[in-house]
Amino acid sequence: MSLTDDAQTQDRLTQAQLAAIENEIKSSQPLTSQLLPISALLNQYSNISGNVNERQQSAGFIQSAQFLSTKYTSLRRVRGDGNCYYRAF
Repeated sequence: MSLTDDAQTQDRLTQAQLAAIENEIKSSQPLTSQLLPISALLNQYSNISGNVNERQQSAGFIQSAQFLSTKYTSLRRVRGDGNCYYRAF
């Protein structure tokens, strides 16, 4: 087997592994969640216990979530698979 054949075989194995991972994610995670109350964001970021930087970031997220709760009543989470930005629209 030549070096080129080894590289092509490795590439096929890598592509097969990536496809298997993608299929597993697709089968276990929906594209979008059911409607969730906007308070789910507050709950998620209120329970952060980490270093000072993480708590400061959490405080910023909490402030943003509180602002969003004045405009919206619910949200849908989207699968973070690289297309989530486009799916969110």
